Amino acid sequence: MKRREFITLLGGAAAMGPLTVRAQQPGRRYRLGILHNQGPQSPMFPPFYDELRRLGFVEGQNLIVEARGYALRTEQFPAIASELAHAEVDAILAGGTAAARAAQAATRTIPILTLNDDMVGQGLVASLARPGGNITGISILATELDGKRQEILMEMVPAARRMAVLADAHTVSSSNMRSLQEAASARGVELVIRTVERPERIVPEIEEARRQRAGLPDPPCASPRHF
Repeated sequence: MKRREFITLLGGAAAMGPLTVRAQQPGRRYRLGILHNQGPQSPMFPPFYDELRRLGFVEGQNLIVEARGYALRTEQFPAIASELAHAEVDAILAGGTAAARAAQAATRTIPILTLNDDMVGQGLVASLARPGGNITGISILATELDGKRQEILMEMVPAARRMAVLADAHTVSSSNMRSLQEAASARGVELVIRTVERPERIVPEIEEARRQRAGLPDPPCASPRHF
Protein backbone atom coordinates (compact mmCIF):
# COMPACT_ATOMS: atom_id res chain seq x y z
CA MET A 1 0.00 0.00 0.00
CA LYS A 2 1.38 3.39 -1.02
CA ARG A 3 1.28 6.61 0.99
CA ARG A 4 -1.61 7.97 -1.06
CA GLU A 5 -3.72 4.94 -0.13
CA PHE A 6 -2.74 5.32 3.51
CA ILE A 7 -3.74 8.99 3.65
CA THR A 8 -7.04 8.09 1.97
CA LEU A 9 -7.71 5.75 4.85
CA LEU A 10 -6.72 8.40 7.35
CA GLY A 11 -9.05 10.88 5.71
CA GLY A 12 -11.84 8.36 5.88
CA ALA A 13 -11.09 7.73 9.53
CA ALA A 14 -11.34 11.44 10.28
CA ALA A 15 -14.63 11.72 8.44
CA MET A 16 -15.91 8.36 9.74
CA GLY A 17 -17.08 7.62 6.22
CA PRO A 18 -17.39 4.23 4.47
CA LEU A 19 -14.29 3.09 2.64
CA THR A 20 -13.13 0.09 0.69
CA VAL A 21 -9.97 -1.14 2.35
CA ARG A 22 -7.38 -2.63 0.08
CA ALA A 23 -5.35 -5.66 1.09
CA GLN A 24 -2.38 -4.67 3.21
CA GLN A 25 1.14 -5.85 2.63
CA PRO A 26 2.03 -8.67 5.08
CA GLY A 27 4.52 -7.49 7.67
CA ARG A 28 4.30 -3.85 6.53
CA ARG A 29 4.32 -1.24 9.31
CA TYR A 30 2.95 2.24 8.79
CA ARG A 31 4.14 5.31 10.67
CA LEU A 32 1.80 8.14 11.55
CA GLY A 33 3.28 11.46 12.62
CA ILE A 34 1.27 13.60 15.03
CA LEU A 35 1.48 17.39 15.04
CA HIS A 36 -1.11 18.60 17.53
CA ASN A 37 -1.60 20.83 20.56
CA GLN A 38 -3.76 18.18 22.25
CA GLY A 39 -2.42 15.16 24.11
CA PRO A 40 -3.33 11.51 23.42
CA GLN A 41 -5.88 11.64 26.25
CA SER A 42 -7.97 14.17 24.31
CA PRO A 43 -11.46 12.80 23.48
CA MET A 44 -10.87 13.49 19.79
CA PHE A 45 -8.26 10.74 19.40
CA PRO A 46 -9.98 7.50 20.59
CA PRO A 47 -12.66 7.59 17.83
CA PHE A 48 -9.95 8.31 15.28
CA TYR A 49 -7.87 5.30 16.31
CA ASP A 50 -11.00 3.14 16.66
CA GLU A 51 -11.78 3.82 13.01
CA LEU A 52 -8.20 3.11 12.00
CA ARG A 53 -8.42 -0.24 13.77
CA ARG A 54 -11.64 -0.98 11.92
CA LEU A 55 -9.76 -0.27 8.70
CA GLY A 56 -6.98 -2.65 9.71
CA PHE A 57 -4.40 -0.23 11.16
CA VAL A 58 -3.67 -1.23 14.75
CA GLU A 59 -1.27 0.74 16.90
CA GLY A 60 1.41 -1.54 18.30
CA GLN A 61 0.94 -4.03 15.47
CA ASN A 62 1.14 -2.58 11.99
CA LEU A 63 0.80 1.10 12.99
CA ILE A 64 3.46 3.14 14.76
CA VAL A 65 2.38 6.54 16.10
CA GLU A 66 5.14 9.13 16.54
CA ALA A 67 4.05 10.41 19.95
CA ARG A 68 6.59 13.23 20.06
CA GLY A 69 4.06 15.41 18.27
CA TYR A 70 1.37 15.33 20.95
CA ALA A 71 0.57 18.29 23.24
CA LEU A 72 2.84 20.78 21.50
CA ARG A 73 2.97 24.53 21.88
CA THR A 74 2.49 26.40 18.64
CA GLU A 75 6.12 27.50 18.51
CA GLN A 76 7.18 23.82 18.64
CA PHE A 77 5.33 22.84 15.45
CA PRO A 78 8.08 23.72 12.93
CA ALA A 79 10.84 21.77 14.71
CA ILE A 80 8.71 18.65 15.26
CA ALA A 81 7.35 18.83 11.72
CA SER A 82 10.92 18.86 10.42
CA GLU A 83 11.78 15.84 12.58
CA LEU A 84 8.75 13.92 11.26
CA ALA A 85 9.70 14.77 7.68
CA HIS A 86 13.25 13.56 8.19
CA ALA A 87 11.90 10.39 9.80
CA GLU A 88 9.91 9.83 6.58
CA VAL A 89 6.63 8.95 8.27
CA ASP A 90 3.86 7.72 5.97
CA ALA A 91 1.50 10.56 6.86
CA ILE A 92 1.17 13.50 9.26
CA LEU A 93 -1.95 14.33 11.25
CA ALA A 94 -1.85 18.12 11.77
CA GLY A 95 -4.28 19.80 14.14
CA GLY A 96 -5.25 23.27 12.97
CA THR A 97 -3.77 25.92 10.71
CA ALA A 98 -0.45 26.51 12.48
CA ALA A 99 0.34 22.79 12.56
CA ALA A 100 -0.71 22.32 8.93
CA ARG A 101 1.48 25.21 7.79
CA ALA A 102 4.44 23.84 9.71
CA ALA A 103 3.92 20.42 8.13
CA GLN A 104 3.64 21.94 4.65
CA ALA A 105 6.85 23.88 5.20
CA ALA A 106 8.63 20.69 6.27
CA THR A 107 7.53 18.43 3.41
CA ARG A 108 5.89 18.62 0.01
CA THR A 109 5.74 14.85 -0.47
CA ILE A 110 4.47 13.28 2.78
CA PRO A 111 0.64 13.35 2.89
CA ILE A 112 -0.81 15.72 5.51
CA LEU A 113 -4.27 15.34 7.02
CA THR A 114 -5.75 18.32 8.85
CA LEU A 115 -8.99 19.52 10.42
CA ASN A 116 -9.08 23.25 9.76
CA ASP A 117 -11.33 26.29 10.01
CA ASP A 118 -11.04 27.22 6.35
CA MET A 119 -8.39 25.43 4.29
CA VAL A 120 -8.94 27.62 1.23
CA GLY A 121 -9.15 30.89 3.16
CA GLN A 122 -5.96 30.09 5.05
CA GLY A 123 -4.13 29.33 1.80
CA LEU A 124 -3.50 25.67 2.63
CA VAL A 125 -5.17 24.39 -0.55
CA ALA A 126 -6.08 25.92 -3.88
CA SER A 127 -9.71 24.83 -3.66
CA LEU A 128 -11.84 22.20 -1.91
CA ALA A 129 -12.60 20.48 -5.22
CA ARG A 130 -8.96 20.45 -6.37
CA PRO A 131 -6.74 20.95 -3.32
CA GLY A 132 -3.51 19.96 -5.08
CA GLY A 133 -0.25 19.42 -3.24
CA ASN A 134 0.10 16.94 -0.39
CA ILE A 135 -2.56 18.15 2.05
CA THR A 136 -6.15 17.01 2.54
CA GLY A 137 -8.67 16.87 5.34
CA ILE A 138 -11.79 18.63 6.56
CA SER A 139 -12.59 22.33 6.29
CA ILE A 140 -15.28 23.20 8.85
CA LEU A 141 -15.74 26.74 7.44
CA ALA A 142 -15.61 28.25 10.93
CA THR A 143 -14.93 31.68 9.44
CA GLU A 144 -18.44 31.69 7.99
CA LEU A 145 -19.83 30.83 11.40
CA ASP A 146 -17.97 33.72 13.05
CA GLY A 147 -20.28 36.28 11.44
CA LYS A 148 -23.35 34.40 12.64
CA ARG A 149 -21.97 34.14 16.18
CA GLN A 150 -21.31 37.87 16.18
CA GLU A 151 -24.80 38.60 14.88
CA ILE A 152 -26.37 36.48 17.63
CA LEU A 153 -24.23 38.18 20.28
CA MET A 154 -25.26 41.66 19.10
CA GLU A 155 -28.91 40.60 19.21
CA MET A 156 -28.41 39.31 22.77
CA VAL A 157 -26.80 42.59 23.89
CA PRO A 158 -28.55 45.26 21.76
CA ALA A 159 -27.28 48.12 23.98
CA ALA A 160 -23.63 47.28 23.32
CA ARG A 161 -21.74 49.85 21.31
CA ARG A 162 -18.28 48.37 21.71
CA MET A 163 -17.37 44.67 21.45
CA ALA A 164 -14.15 42.71 21.62
CA VAL A 165 -12.99 39.76 19.54
CA LEU A 166 -10.38 37.43 21.02
CA ALA A 167 -8.43 35.85 18.15
CA ASP A 168 -5.54 33.41 17.82
CA ALA A 169 -2.62 35.39 16.39
CA HIS A 170 -1.35 32.27 14.61
CA THR A 171 -4.53 31.58 12.63
CA VAL A 172 -6.50 34.82 12.46
CA SER A 173 -7.40 35.98 8.97
CA SER A 174 -7.25 39.73 8.35
CA SER A 175 -10.02 39.46 5.76
CA ASN A 176 -12.26 37.64 8.23
CA MET A 177 -11.63 40.22 10.94
CA ARG A 178 -12.33 43.00 8.45
CA SER A 179 -15.66 41.39 7.55
CA LEU A 180 -16.59 41.18 11.23
CA GLN A 181 -15.68 44.83 11.75
CA GLU A 182 -17.76 45.91 8.76
CA ALA A 183 -20.76 43.89 9.96
CA ALA A 184 -20.47 45.38 13.44
CA SER A 185 -20.08 48.91 12.06
CA ALA A 186 -23.27 48.50 10.05
CA ARG A 187 -25.07 48.05 13.37
CA GLY A 188 -23.33 50.97 15.00
CA VAL A 189 -20.97 48.76 17.03
CA GLU A 190 -17.23 49.32 17.29
CA LEU A 191 -15.35 46.01 17.13
CA VAL A 192 -12.03 45.80 18.98
CA ILE A 193 -9.77 42.93 17.90
CA ARG A 194 -7.38 41.50 20.48
CA THR A 195 -4.94 38.84 19.28
CA VAL A 196 -3.35 36.30 21.57
CA GLU A 197 -0.19 34.32 20.84
CA ARG A 198 -0.09 32.10 23.94
CA PRO A 199 -2.87 30.49 26.02
CA GLU A 200 -1.66 32.18 29.20
CA ARG A 201 -2.42 35.55 27.61
CA ILE A 202 -6.14 34.80 27.17
CA VAL A 203 -7.27 35.93 30.63
CA PRO A 204 -5.16 39.12 30.65
CA GLU A 205 -6.52 40.09 27.23
CA ILE A 206 -10.10 39.52 28.39
CA GLU A 207 -9.46 41.67 31.45
CA GLU A 208 -7.96 44.39 29.27
CA ALA A 209 -11.04 44.29 27.06
CA ARG A 210 -13.18 44.74 30.16
CA ARG A 211 -11.11 47.72 31.23
CA GLN A 212 -11.67 49.26 27.84
CA ARG A 213 -15.41 48.86 28.29
CA ALA A 214 -16.04 46.40 25.47
CA GLY A 215 -19.79 46.02 25.79
CA LEU A 216 -22.53 47.10 28.19
CA PRO A 217 -23.22 46.48 30.97
CA ASP A 218 -21.12 43.32 31.31
CA PRO A 219 -18.59 43.28 28.45
CA PRO A 220 -19.01 40.23 26.20
CA CYS A 221 -16.10 38.81 24.26
CA ALA A 222 -16.70 36.94 21.04
CA SER A 223 -14.04 34.35 20.26
CA PRO A 224 -13.77 33.16 16.65
CA ARG A 225 -10.69 31.06 17.38
CA HIS A 226 -9.90 28.34 19.90
CA PHE A 227 -6.60 27.64 21.65
